[in-house]
Amino acid sequence: MKSVIACDLDGTLFYPKKRISMIPKDNLAFVERYLSDGGRFLLVTGRTKLYGEKLGRKLGRDMDVVGCNGAFIMSGGEMIFEKTMPGAALAKMLKEARAEFPIKIPMLFCRHRNMVIPKSSVKALHRAVYDIYTYTNGTYREPVIWSNEVFDEEILNSDVYKAMLIFGAFGKAAEIAKNVNKILRERYPEFEFSWSDQAIEVTAAGVSKSNGIDLYLKKNGISPDDIFVVGDSGNDISMFEAYKEQSFCMAHARSAVQKHARYIISRVSDLEAYVYPSAETKELK
Repeated sequence: MKSVIACDLDGTLFYPKKRISMIPKDNLAFVERYLSDGGRFLLVTGRTKLYGEKLGRKLGRDMDVVGCNGAFIMSGGEMIFEKTMPGAALAKMLKEARAEFPIKIPMLFCRHRNMVIPKSSVKALHRAVYDIYTYTNGTYREPVIWSNEVFDEEILNSDVYKAMLIFGAFGKAAEIAKNVNKILRERYPEFEFSWSDQAIEVTAAGVSKSNGIDLYLKKNGISPDDIFVVGDSGNDISMFEAYKEQSFCMAHARSAVQKHARYIISRVSDLEAYVYPSAETKELK
């Protein structure tokens, strides 16, 4: 049995969505069995510390987390790594990107204040759509501060783990985000950019899910061969490529993401056949 499963949340562990119970029943049963057998279930997510703690309460134990796409790492209940973005460079990039590209909502994921959106610079319609979306998300909701002052303050203090640039929810938003992501990558080498459907996620240079996992394994003395990684979106590609032979992508993911992983699965619970292989499944592999 592999010692670690590094698993994305949205679209992966939380797939299909269960807005009341959070984790689908089959996925939850698999995770609980794996943990009971001594495995480490590492949450590798774009989400914040707050949600890692919430999921830990759901599972009844402290969970290790590579959060905000690798900007912070929690292991054994302690912060073993964190890296925020340089404030001046982030302010410059956001100002230029928002002037040139059709970014509907800029969002910050912060060290102390969870998520922040500038109120006055977001159109009322876009805010209404966002509010409706988060309301219907049920247990997946996270608290958001709508404030220009707090937005600017978090950047000034260099307290931002991750920025998210949202290009919309419909139409060509995903294609626009994909194209802009390529431009920003070339233009701003001091940041990491990853395309995630209708949004672009931004972290400091050198911060990615794969680098976060690598640091976690080294800190805990675990071999890089002793892990499975599973995800579904553009911010998971780095870990697919770093752990190619042990990588799993969700079947509903875009083909541009799937091609980077070795295996395709429909549910996280499908990992059971790989974690606890029978003689028959071993022959198939």
